[in-house]
Amino acid sequence: MRRKILIAVPLLALVALLAWMLRPKHETLGEAFISEKVAPLLSGIAQVREQMGLLHYGERVDVLGRRNDYAKVRTSAGAVGWVESRQLMEPALWQRSIKLLDQARGMSVQARGRTKVSTNLRVQPGRTEPRLYQFGRNVPVEIVGRAVADWMQVTDEKEGSNEPQETKKEDWFLVRGVATRPPGEASARAAETTNTTQPGDETMPIAGWLVARFVELDLPDPVREGASSANIRPVAWFELNRVSDLSGDKPQYLMAASRGPEGQVCDFTALRVYTWYVKKSRYETAFIENNLCGQLPIRLGKGPKGEPEFRFRMMDGSKEERVYQLIQTVVRRIRQPGETAGKHASARQTKPAAR
Repeated sequence: MRRKILIAVPLLALVALLAWMLRPKHETLGEAFISEKVAPLLSGIAQVREQMGLLHYGERVDVLGRRNDYAKVRTSAGAVGWVESRQLMEPALWQRSIKLLDQARGMSVQARGRTKVSTNLRVQPGRTEPRLYQFGRNVPVEIVGRAVADWMQVTDEKEGSNEPQETKKEDWFLVRGVATRPPGEASARAAETTNTTQPGDETMPIAGWLVARFVELDLPDPVREGASSANIRPVAWFELNRVSDLSGDKPQYLMAASRGPEGQVCDFTALRVYTWYVKKSRYETAFIENNLCGQLPIRLGKGPKGEPEFRFRMMDGSKEERVYQLIQTVVRRIRQPGETAGKHASARQTKPAAR
């Protein structure tokens, strides 16, 4: 009996060792996240291969191996295949993108626009910063912030010959958008025509930094025409209120803009307010203020009697907050006790006249 036990124990140990060596191996090289709107899952990396399915932005995968420009991955559903390595985002960068989205969600919209071209979304201002995503052309975005970065040409973002190649600094916008995650291609096209806050979209929100001049602002006609006639670049615009007219309610607008080249320290240097002149049925430039060094965001609110109010901080040494109210067609700055007029900038209330 004792002899049988002495023989059985080594045999059992050998069987256990063989079972461990032959066990199914599930080791991975780590996790990653899809960084493209659509990433094909391929059966192999040879020229003859099949598409096994489609992965979408934000999907988590386990990386099983890497070869050349491809990574072997396992999806959450257990499918195993190959994707291009450039379509994957490392976990550390993914966490940075989540943090940036949380930050942008709490910021007020300063303007809305659409991408002029296919545009890279970066985790920070600067063309050499890690890329989070790539928007296609004509994709709607909400602008929530501005920054300045050194201009630098990169291989995947070549500009046309009409762009100012000698620019030393360039403006960047912090934007919110959606990375479409559709059940079908028809839904994907429909989702791209909506903005980030539309209910029911089968999309995934995203935030990041874009080159500002790659975004075309969706300006109302009075704001666009006023900016063009004043030769200034709009940075932000808002609807302050609406007034009654025989032809229907007319919105009244605030615009913040800059004059001159990109890369200025100030987020904006000028304000304009456009009001509806009922007697002549047209918009007028009711308020002008120049020589500012204003900082975004501009925040809207209501005064004691419900009148529209807007406020922002200066970017000079004082960091003072400025508050303005629109009373009918008159804009007044609400000054703090002890503050004198004309301390920082020139402002004027215009007479009712065409732009």
